[in-house]
Amino acid sequence: MLPDKRNLGAAVAPSNVKATNGGVTSRLPMFPGFSTSILPVLVVYWVVASGVAAVYSSGLPLVIAGWLSPTTIMLWPVGRKFGLKYTDYRTPWFLASVASMAGVPLCVFWIISTPMSDPLAKHLALVLLICVAIGLFGVETAHREAYGKPLRMFFRPDLILGSNRILAGGLAALAIGMKFMFSDAPPGDVPHGDWFAFFFIIVLGLYQLIPLRGLTKMRGTLSRMLYGGPGLATTLLRELYLIAGISLMLFSAHNFFGGVVPFTRNVLHGSELGAIDMVAAALFVILLRSWYKRRIGDPFFKETVRQSLIKDLILVAGMSVYFYGFIAVMVGGFPRPPNLGANLYLSLIGLGLYLWGLILLIPLRAWARQNQKTGIMQQMMAVVLPSLDSAARAGAIKKIITGLLTLTDSELAKTVRLMVSVLGKLPEEQRSLVMGAQMRVLAELPTEDRLRMMRAMDYAMMQH
Repeated sequence: MLPDKRNLGAAVAPSNVKATNGGVTSRLPMFPGFSTSILPVLVVYWVVASGVAAVYSSGLPLVIAGWLSPTTIMLWPVGRKFGLKYTDYRTPWFLASVASMAGVPLCVFWIISTPMSDPLAKHLALVLLICVAIGLFGVETAHREAYGKPLRMFFRPDLILGSNRILAGGLAALAIGMKFMFSDAPPGDVPHGDWFAFFFIIVLGLYQLIPLRGLTKMRGTLSRMLYGGPGLATTLLRELYLIAGISLMLFSAHNFFGGVVPFTRNVLHGSELGAIDMVAAALFVILLRSWYKRRIGDPFFKETVRQSLIKDLILVAGMSVYFYGFIAVMVGGFPRPPNLGANLYLSLIGLGLYLWGLILLIPLRAWARQNQKTGIMQQMMAVVLPSLDSAARAGAIKKIITGLLTLTDSELAKTVRLMVSVLGKLPEEQRSLVMGAQMRVLAELPTEDRLRMMRAMDYAMMQH
């Protein structure tokens, strides 16, 4: 029997886990109490913000509502339903990261309120917005200590905020860095700022890359364990959705730099070669990342650090070319030379932003994704698997073990050690349910596969 090192609390207590012969007896809610408690609050935010915005012809109230909405959802005391203390499922690291999101509208206020005669202050505010408010503060909630206890729900903000905030911050740093390097020198590098434009950045860009993408990925990850992996078309559409979210964010950012309300006038100078560049780069990202993701396969937690790095390198390479073409379409001219001579300082600022984007998107995001595996695996074993009937539970575990057997011996041992660690922290009843199903699946495996898994498990328990 594995030691119970940390009781995961009432959220996954036996009284909260039911199983019948019908499979999942009650679907895991997306977010308990959302429609009855949170939604009315959000409606008030947006009604008030829309009214004030209409009266004063300002996008500031909409930006405030856009910031308050995800903040309210992430800080809502959802654990009360399960009898948990707030600090059981919302760690100080997570709370600090959510609070730091207030820095986003504050930096934008700094940009907009600063006159165009002070480009240095505007540049400083922009760098702080991209590098710190969006990107750096995502790192603090991307490590394992930032995750709370498992809850009977699909939407776990603590599991998705860090990795996806790093993604958004890294992509923004790459794009704006390249804008500084290749866009028109003064005044093209100085953001005028517009509240409506930034509202579009939030809704069309940041919402897509952080909460919505994180939510769909997490739900898809858990669903694949139960029902199998998606088809090729679904994988391609997910990559296309990522490109679309990035493009809308960049288009809104281009309007923000020009001080223009998006979709009110044409801000595209146009470039056929730039458009071709964008299409080619988008196809490169969509096709190659989709192929590589399917090559990695499931379960999600067998993905190695090397594989994570390769996925991120494909994204960075493709999006760098895509951003270059996007700049040409926005401001005209292809190819676009870098800013040199008297404007060399702009290329140096841009290079610094670009390098920061590389750091976020390659090593830090790969690190965040590896940490995220532990939290999602814990959610899977503590909540999802025990809620199934015995046949469905065994089927899900069989998919997991079949996927793990494709790993090398060293990677198999490492992943099984992580699983043993998670199992050791489950309450007694949940651990027994999962381990019982696991033993039945192992007994049905071919002898060679069974012995290989048993060796890995024995080694993991000795290390544990």
